[in-house]
Amino acid sequence: MPKELTTLFTGQEREVLDDIDSTNTYMAELLKKRRIPEGFLVSALQQSAGRGQAHAKWKSEAGMNLLLSFVFYPSFVSIPDLFMVNKAISLGTSDLVKKMTGEKVSIKWPNDIYHGDRKIAGILMENSLNTSQIQQCIVGIGLNVNQDDFPKELPNPTSLKLITGRKMDRDEVLNELCSCLEHRYLQLKRNEYADLDREFTNSLYRKDEWHLFISERVEFEGMIKGVDKRGRMLVMHRNEIERFYDLKEIKFIM
Repeated sequence: MPKELTTLFTGQEREVLDDIDSTNTYMAELLKKRRIPEGFLVSALQQSAGRGQAHAKWKSEAGMNLLLSFVFYPSFVSIPDLFMVNKAISLGTSDLVKKMTGEKVSIKWPNDIYHGDRKIAGILMENSLNTSQIQQCIVGIGLNVNQDDFPKELPNPTSLKLITGRKMDRDEVLNELCSCLEHRYLQLKRNEYADLDREFTNSLYRKDEWHLFISERVEFEGMIKGVDKRGRMLVMHRNEIERFYDLKEIKFIM
């Protein structure tokens, strides 16, 4: 039997679907029809059009992984601090992977979860804002759980099963994820920004190491130093000049 869900609100109410185009799209349509409770969860066994960052596609074998979306209402976070929500969700997801594997996990900016040089989870956050506050945040998460054979076009995937050598109970993993996300979200609600910022920065993939990047079609060697309030990544070049990059301005060379 999976561990009982002990959260206050995250995942307490949910809708489980067999097959859908995208859980984020489905959640957005639900929100157009009615106000749904914070922490509401939509999960699917299979997605035909799962989405990731920068229009990437999320591919998953049916029934093997977690494909899901949550909704949160972080109106207590000011719009200039919007990226703090991303930090909380990324840390919650990485906490889950650490807990299930007992191994070191990193966050590849802005919010992919990595074990070593392999991707185990991706996050897509879609926010609705008005002029003064965040109205709602749809958090889509794809987490590789039991899949051990991936399409060749995926360059570096891994899963909980591949890391640990054992098959996982998906319901247990989901309940643990709900707990980890809620813990970080409540930190956010308590305004513990300094702690979240420090842990996110220390968890950054390839931080303080020299690696290759590409920007404006030019390859260069750089070192990740951190992320600013707006979510831009700070990279130091070999000439010791530091520059901030937005998501579409720089790519990792893997």
